[in-house]
Amino acid sequence: MLNALRYELVRIRTLRSTWILLAAGAALQFLVAYMAAGHSDQTRLWRFLASFNTGTLPLVLLFPMAIVVGAFGHEYRYRTITTTVLTLKSRPVVLASKAVISAVLAAVTGVLLVLVTLLAQVLRGGAPDDRARIGQVLAAVVLYAVLSFLVGLGLAALTRNATVAMIVMLAVPSVVETLLGSVLKKWWMVPFFSAESLVDAFKWQSLLPLTALAALVVVGAGTVLARRDV
Repeated sequence: MLNALRYELVRIRTLRSTWILLAAGAALQFLVAYMAAGHSDQTRLWRFLASFNTGTLPLVLLFPMAIVVGAFGHEYRYRTITTTVLTLKSRPVVLASKAVISAVLAAVTGVLLVLVTLLAQVLRGGAPDDRARIGQVLAAVVLYAVLSFLVGLGLAALTRNATVAMIVMLAVPSVVETLLGSVLKKWWMVPFFSAESLVDAFKWQSLLPLTALAALVVVGAGTVLARRDV
């Protein structure tokens, strides 16, 4: 397992696209936060929370998420999956190592997004003083990013196509969940739109739909990977 983790870590670290996509996500979040900080009629805490709303956070995460989606998608595109499986000698280990590194990358991404948001607020009026609330938002964004990345990784493994996985990850929050939200009337019950209630009130139940979706997709990916020819 350690060898598999090292393999994945080196692969991600040495790709130039990893740093470009991380920078793109951070830059977009900085822009969103800078615009939110412009609402001088609102409190600093409101402006901070508004930087992580359901309309922008899934979009911001798409850029770094492309890194983990490519962890499987590019393996199939360039036909390196067979070499990976033969080298690591265990398909569950292949999936587990990619999932662990994806979760670590998601956590780093979450911390980075909160930091650039605070920077944008400092540059335009000042950051909120409530450190406990900032800590809650940090935890919320990290958890949301980890679960979202695992969904993206699982979809790439299921479809064997990075483009299809990214299209799904774009369409579900922006189109499908908008329709579901109008029917369910409770936004926290819709997986990706749970971000708003998670950030605003840190309600633990907000994570349940997205956690269930991530578990379903990753388990399904593992089952399919174990049964089909690579």
